Amino acid sequence: MTKPGDVERTAGEERGAGFGAERTAGEERTAAGGPTRVRAAARTARLLLLVAESGDEGIGATEAAGRLGMAVPTTYHLLNTLADEGMLAKDSRKRFVLGPLAAVVADAHARRRTVPDYLLEPLHALAAETGETAYLVAWRGEEIVVLAGREGAHAVRVAEVERGPYRDAHARAGGKVLLAMARPELRERYLAAHPPRALTGATISDPEALAAELEAIRAAGTAVDREELVEEVSCVAAAIMAGQALVGAYSLSAPSSRFEAHADHLRDAVRRAARRAIPETPPNGAELRAAS
Repeated sequence: MTKPGDVERTAGEERGAGFGAERTAGEERTAAGGPTRVRAAARTARLLLLVAESGDEGIGATEAAGRLGMAVPTTYHLLNTLADEGMLAKDSRKRFVLGPLAAVVADAHARRRTVPDYLLEPLHALAAETGETAYLVAWRGEEIVVLAGREGAHAVRVAEVERGPYRDAHARAGGKVLLAMARPELRERYLAAHPPRALTGATISDPEALAAELEAIRAAGTAVDREELVEEVSCVAAAIMAGQALVGAYSLSAPSSRFEAHADHLRDAVRRAARRAIPETPPNGAELRAAS
């Protein structure tokens, strides 16, 4: 038997309830005076993300229900509704994969030119907390670009980099994080188009050494460059992840003398900024079960 709020028609669905209509059994408040959450909408969003993360392999209703802690009938109905709307599709194995209309969302996100506040606010806080120059970098197509920068408050600081594409990602902390976390084929194409070159005595330009460096960064989620791009300047960066998807990276640049004195603090600061940008999804559908 389905539970209240799983698969149900609310008064708003049947009667076209207007703004300010009373909450139904499928709605809840997350905190006193906070916004109302609709559990069915939360479940649907989690399912869509789960299917997206499954890639070409897709996912079945029973597996999805187990992963999210939901009832199988509820999961099946929600998945089929998403398929009816074109957001999902069923393959020949009866597994759910992304549908044709999911491309509309992906394309709109890829074409977005403004940097959203949820990424800018942690960037500004990072520069304010550390006093160092902070950057937001991300993939755009097959290039790595600086989306935004914020100068630090220290009297001696690294000059802000202009927005747009930048060269020599292999020698930058932010670039190395994005290369490490990127899909292998994207990373290979980038490095083929931008062959690593030695810029200082510390630059890692040997292909085997760079591959080992990127593997270690992939495991840690953070990268450091100690005067690899410019002498007397060092940087640290952390990946911004939404589940398994790479959103971008925050990085900090500082004169090497100050960087070495505060390296642990700066690394922790970029990690916190990356976590702050993307709210963590409760594992295994814990929040969904608690709301049932």
